[in-house]
Amino acid sequence: MAQETLRIGKLAKLLGTTTKTLRFYEDIGLLGPAMRSDAGYRLYDVKATSHIRLILHLRKLGFTINNLKKIFVKDKKQSFRQQVLSLMDEKLRDTDEELVILQGRREDLAARHQALLLTPKNRPSECICDALLSPCTCIVDSSTK
Repeated sequence: MAQETLRIGKLAKLLGTTTKTLRFYEDIGLLGPAMRSDAGYRLYDVKATSHIRLILHLRKLGFTINNLKKIFVKDKKQSFRQQVLSLMDEKLRDTDEELVILQGRREDLAARHQALLLTPKNRPSECICDALLSPCTCIVDSSTK
């Protein structure tokens, strides 16, 4: 019994990706060379489809192409699962660090927003000195006129 295969366009649509992406993964070695039809179309069997689906899921988790190249190398001391866990640990640490940075930015922006809200009403409407956390230079001294 012949194994069912999908042409590249149908597979790309099924997996919610593009044919360009699938060709790219083949070009960089994440996928082995696709089987070819008599007309030269790329064909993918169930095993290749599962592998592509795994790659796409890992990419959605934020794994880079270089991460994937490393974990798909067979001659490793760690199992595939251990390698994925290790990369997830890294991603969690990086995400925690990014969150701390973003929280700091948010607090800074909130403080500047509050300062701008509390700007005295007698200042010119264009004055945003308080939000810039700088001494106001916008007040025109009426005694110099």
